[in-house]
Amino acid sequence: MVVFALSFKIYINIHPFNVKNVVNTINFLSSDSLKGRLTGTLENKEVEQYIKLQFIENNLKPFMGEYTQSFKIKYPYRLESTPYLTVSDDEGKVIKEFIYNKDYKEDMLNFRSNKFSFNKRNPQINSEGNVIQIKQNSDYFLLYIPSKGSLSFRSSFVNTAHWSMCIMVTEPTLIAIKKYIEDGYNINCFIPFSAKETLANNVMGYIEGKDKTADPIILSAHFDHLGIDLGNTIYKGALDNASGTSFMLEMMRYITSLGQPERSILFVGFNAEEFGCIGSSEFVKKYKEHIQDSKVFNFDMIGSDNGVPLYIVGGPQDTAKTAFLRSVSDTCSDEKINFNYRFGDDSDHKAFRENNIDAITFCDNDTSRIHTPNDTPEFISTTAIDRCFNVVSKEVIKHAFNHNILIIYYKEALVTSSLIITAITIFLICTRKKNK
Repeated sequence: MVVFALSFKIYINIHPFNVKNVVNTINFLSSDSLKGRLTGTLENKEVEQYIKLQFIENNLKPFMGEYTQSFKIKYPYRLESTPYLTVSDDEGKVIKEFIYNKDYKEDMLNFRSNKFSFNKRNPQINSEGNVIQIKQNSDYFLLYIPSKGSLSFRSSFVNTAHWSMCIMVTEPTLIAIKKYIEDGYNINCFIPFSAKETLANNVMGYIEGKDKTADPIILSAHFDHLGIDLGNTIYKGALDNASGTSFMLEMMRYITSLGQPERSILFVGFNAEEFGCIGSSEFVKKYKEHIQDSKVFNFDMIGSDNGVPLYIVGGPQDTAKTAFLRSVSDTCSDEKINFNYRFGDDSDHKAFRENNIDAITFCDNDTSRIHTPNDTPEFISTTAIDRCFNVVSKEVIKHAFNHNILIIYYKEALVTSSLIITAITIFLICTRKKNK
C-alpha cells in the first residue's frame, strides 16, 4: 500500500520530460527574430528575460537573492558603415574592389582594430602559404584561407586574442592580393565592427533542498550565439546552443514536479560562452565558496545523433577514471547508451574544473554545421535529446534525491503494486466467501 501511495502521488504530480517542448523551445531560440542571440545585443537580452520568466513561472527561487548576475564584457558592436577590401595605387585610386561574402569576410575573432592598409614597403609582412600576416604598430592582422574553403564559418569573439582582426578570403582572392602586393599596390580593409563595453547577465534560479547546508547540484547551459554578419545572414545556433538551453529548461520542469530534493538544485543560463566561457568564469569567481562541493551537469549541443556518441566532456586534468566521470559513464553503460569521452576546456565546465569543482559537459559533438548558417532546427534529433535525458535524469536523482529509484520506476511500481493489491483483494474476497 505504501509503494502504491507513493508511486501514485508521483504519477499525478509529475511533469514527464517532453521532447516536443524541447524542440519547440529550440525553434523559438533559433528563430529569425532573435538574430543569433549575440551577447551585448537586445536579442540576447530578450533571451535572458525569457529564461528568467521560465524560472519564476516554475517557482524557482533567486540564487543568493538574485535571478541575474551582471558582469562587464566587450562585444562586437556593429557600425553603420560598409565593409571593404580594396586595392589602390599610391595616388589613392581604387583599381580593385573585392566582394563581401563572396571574396572575403570577417571571422569575428576580434575587432581591437577594424581597419588596415599596407603594401610591400611595410617591413613586417609575412605572406607564406595560405596566410598573410601584417603587423602595424601594436596591431596584428591576418588574412587567411579557411580550412574548408568556405566563408560561412564564424569564430567565437575573443577580445583578448593575439590578432586585432582576422579576415577570411577565398583562394583566388589571396592569390590576387599577393600579386597586387608584388606589383607595388596598397591593400586596404575596413570591417564595420568595433569592440564595445557593455554589461551582460547570467540567469540563475534554484529549487530549495531539504538540506540547506549542502552545496547545490547545478544544471547549466549557455544561451548566447554568434549573431548576424554584415550581409544580414543569421547564425541561428540551433544545436549550439539553443538545444542545451532548451534541454535545461525542460529538465527544470521535470525536476520541479518531483517534489523537494534532498539538496538544492540550481539552474544557470550562462552568457558569453562564445566569447571564451566568460559568463561561467564570472559565476565561479563570484560564488565559488557556495558551490565547492557541487556537481555540475552542463549541456552544450544536445540534439544530434548523426553518427556521434553522447560525449562526456571533462577538464584537461580528468581521465575516464575521474570519479564523477566514472559515475556518469556507469549510468551510460547501464542504459546501453553509445558514449565516449573528451577532455578539454572548450565549454562552461572549464572554470569549475579549474577550481576543483566536479563538472562535466554533455555534448553531441557533431561539428558539421555549428558556427555556420546551416545550424538550424531541422537537423535536431529527438532521439539524441531522449538519450541525454536517460542519463541525466538518473544522475540528478542519484545526487539530489538520494537515489530514490521510485522516481525513476514509478510507473512500474504503480502497475506492480496495483496488481498486488488487486490480487490480495480478490484473495480476501474469495476467502471470505468460502468462510461463509
